[in-house]
Amino acid sequence: MNTARGRRARAALSAAAVALAAAASAPLLAAGYGEPSPVVAVLACTAALAVAVTAAAHRLPRAAGPAAIPVGLPVAAIWLVVLASRAPGPVQGAVPGAVDAVLHSGARILTTAPGAAATVDLLAFPVLAVWLAGAIATVLCRDGRVLPALVPGTVLLCGAAALNPQAAGPGCRSAALLVGAATVLLAAAPRGRPDAGRAGLTVRMLGPEPVPEPRRARVRALAAAAALVCAVPLSGVGAAVAAPGVLEGLPVRAGDPRRAAEAPEVPRAVRNPLSYLSAWAADPDVPLMDVSGPPTSLRWVTLAEFTGPVWLPDSTYRPSGPVLRPAEEAPPGSVRTAVRVSVRNLPGDWVPAPGVPTRVDGIAVGHDETSGTLLSSDGPVAGRAYTATGAVPDWSGPRASPAAPASGGGYERYLRLPPGAPPRLAEIAVAAAGDGDDHRRASRLAEYLRESYTFEPGAPGGHGYAELAELLVPPGRRGGGATSEQFASAFAVLARAVGLPSRVVVGFGQGEGDGDGRVVRTGDAVAWGEIHFEGLGWVPYDPNPKRRSTASPRPRPGERTGVGGTHDDGAARTAGSGGGSGLPRHGGHPLLPVVPLVLLLLFVVGVPLLRLSRLRRLRRGSPSDRILAMWTEVLVAMRLAGLPVPVSATTAEVTARLAREVPRTDPGTLRRLGALVNAAGFGGTVTPADAAVADAQARSLIAELRRSRSLPRRLVWWWDPRALPRAAHPIRSTRWVHTGSAGDTRSTSVTATTVRQ
Repeated sequence: MNTARGRRARAALSAAAVALAAAASAPLLAAGYGEPSPVVAVLACTAALAVAVTAAAHRLPRAAGPAAIPVGLPVAAIWLVVLASRAPGPVQGAVPGAVDAVLHSGARILTTAPGAAATVDLLAFPVLAVWLAGAIATVLCRDGRVLPALVPGTVLLCGAAALNPQAAGPGCRSAALLVGAATVLLAAAPRGRPDAGRAGLTVRMLGPEPVPEPRRARVRALAAAAALVCAVPLSGVGAAVAAPGVLEGLPVRAGDPRRAAEAPEVPRAVRNPLSYLSAWAADPDVPLMDVSGPPTSLRWVTLAEFTGPVWLPDSTYRPSGPVLRPAEEAPPGSVRTAVRVSVRNLPGDWVPAPGVPTRVDGIAVGHDETSGTLLSSDGPVAGRAYTATGAVPDWSGPRASPAAPASGGGYERYLRLPPGAPPRLAEIAVAAAGDGDDHRRASRLAEYLRESYTFEPGAPGGHGYAELAELLVPPGRRGGGATSEQFASAFAVLARAVGLPSRVVVGFGQGEGDGDGRVVRTGDAVAWGEIHFEGLGWVPYDPNPKRRSTASPRPRPGERTGVGGTHDDGAARTAGSGGGSGLPRHGGHPLLPVVPLVLLLLFVVGVPLLRLSRLRRLRRGSPSDRILAMWTEVLVAMRLAGLPVPVSATTAEVTARLAREVPRTDPGTLRRLGALVNAAGFGGTVTPADAAVADAQARSLIAELRRSRSLPRRLVWWWDPRALPRAAHPIRSTRWVHTGSAGDTRSTSVTATTVRQ
């Protein structure tokens, strides 16, 4: 019969398992924030608090059953107010901020880029979900429904996986935690009916009260439970370690609901960024910002929508934290580069960053994931300082690539040309691009613009159809002068005319300066075009002429009119990656990480199953064989317990040592077991009843032997590989000794059983 202390221990263990199941999804939910560790701590505390409050409410006479769930909701509201005071959102004040978070948390999570700061408006929905999961599971478990108590945590884990489908590592850790919680919960809940006082958590059974099981059946059940409790968590840990490597290599990825949700539009009362370039080219010495760090060009704004008169940047920016979502296609050869930027006179809200931005510290930003453009969330960037980190690709070097331009859904906008194009546009585009693969055609378009025109800082602004109609001339003829504004627009429009998906990017060159610090001036501003290729992403091309108009002001020392790393021609600098397709190569077979997991699973599950199956086979065969086989298992157990016996030991010597090492064993039982072993080994008469008695006594002896050992030996008992080889039966040897008078022919067999170790 279970004692009160045992029931309390099982209740505490079950409550801890319920809290763990409710908080199992915390690593996966926290993967969507910039700093996951505090979020995991908050959700774990939420689960523990929900279980404790609901369990206390469940003991109240008027809050029995499901009524205990709403009783704890006021405590959950207080917990949200505490979070609002420590991690405030856009609404000031603890109580108003908590109310606003409850009303808008779900929508803001979907419209906020992953990596955002953990504010209450982004935490309210996960906190409430974990609270309800813990409260519902607690009520189910205390009512005796253990298996249904695992459902809330499982549903919450599925929701977290749908919200963050790219987080393979945290997802596997969450799954391992849920498996561990389920194992502990099932092991802690004994069979039977829940008592009236609900002091212990039990599995509700149908039918009459269970009858007591035989001792050997309980030992077998405990052994199976021990194997389950140890094998399942270890398998879950192995899966959490090895599975992410396999999942990351799979070509199929789940859709991200954040990308499907419509991002909020951010209005900007600033000029088109392309329109600054002509004026800046005419006055190139005005400082815009100070930059320290590795010399690299900076991206400012990406423009993908062409209306005919102007190019427009995207207007959908998701609020983001310091860590930005990585690009879906990382350019080959990217180098992580971090720069420190102190803005002086840069207009507008756009934030310059190197390459494809991955992190911004010191300024709150909104992130357009499609273009990589950053927008300050706190107004103009003038007078601000921040650190920007990005993946800067290296496109230089003699490379060749057969990559094709991107096509299909989502890329039509990069091919769209509105009505009203100049009549000669298509003819000039086809003649300038020529034949060959697509990246060579793009390179010839850039070369045509560089060689046919001159850079003229004093040229009027404008980059629409009207300006391009005046600028463009057929290939082979000498055109006029313009600025980076017109050349970048012309390249993108001509590329679209020949079926290449294109866009325009405005940025800045390295600037000039000595040592680590540089000054970026208006003359360093530049625009270029980009073409999207399958497997490579957006590849830059520089269409800006190096030849300057004779009427242009003399360039200052170190002035750069082109962006570094673009492709100037189709021979020496071609788009792609060395050796072919340009796709990143991954070493090793994708299933290679599964091998250690399979081996671990086979060992953890296979060893106990082999031993249990061997014990079941001991009930087969003749009574003598069964007794000798069971005696072999006793000798194996002594070996596992650290009590090996010499090969010359007799049955009496073995039983005597067992009597000394296992004090709780009855000496009479040991003597009877030894007598049965001697009878079976030396031709004595044994019956099936004797074999059943020996089986029960040997199993009880093995169980007592294991319980008497130290904790380390008990933990590895079922996984000790020394128990796998089947030990040989005791060798039968007989020594006859005459007793009585000289004429007496009776003989007595003296035990001389030798054990083969």
